[in-house]
Amino acid sequence: MQYWINHRGVQSGPVDLDGLKEMGLTSAAYVWHEGLTDWVKITQLPELQGLYEMVNAGTAPQQPAAEPQATETEPVVGQPYQPQQPYTQQPQQHQYQPLQTEQPQEPCPPTNLVWAILACVLCCIPFGIVAIIYANKVTKCYLAGDLAGAKSASETSAWWVIASVVVGVVWRPFMMSMMGAG
Repeated sequence: MQYWINHRGVQSGPVDLDGLKEMGLTSAAYVWHEGLTDWVKITQLPELQGLYEMVNAGTAPQQPAAEPQATETEPVVGQPYQPQQPYTQQPQQHQYQPLQTEQPQEPCPPTNLVWAILACVLCCIPFGIVAIIYANKVTKCYLAGDLAGAKSASETSAWWVIASVVVGVVWRPFMMSMMGAG
C-alpha cells in the first residue's frame, strides 16, 4: 500500500511501509492512503503502530498543510507531491446541523387562530379570513426573532376576530328578517 505523509508541515509520498520505517516519524504526523476520505493522525491507523515516536504532551500536532495552488499543466517546483482527492463511489457524508436561531426571552404571543377560524365559519367570512392571515403571521414572526412583529400580528388578528363577531351579530338579524320577508 502507498502512503502520503504530512510531517512537520512537509508533505511527501507515495511511500511504502519500508519507506515509512526510515522516515523517523512522530505521533504528530498525518497520513493518507487510497480508501481514506481525509488525512488522519498516524496513531489512528493500526497497521502503522510502532513506526513513530510519541511526541511530548506539551507540543501540539501540526495540521496538514493546504494543497499547493497550481494548475495541472504547471508543476509546483520545490513542493512535495500532493495526491488528488481519490474518486469514491460513495458520496461523502456531511453532518448537517439545524439552524440555531436565538429565541426571544418572552414566550410566543397567542395566535388567535382557533378564534379566527370560528369567526370565519360562524360570523363573517371576509373579516374571518383576514383574521386567519394575521394569526398565521404570529408564529412566523416569532420564529424569525421579530417579537414586536409577532405581538403586532397577534393584536391585529384579535381585532379582526372581534370585528368579524360584531359584524356577524349585527348582520344576522337583518339576514333573518330578509329571509323571512321573502
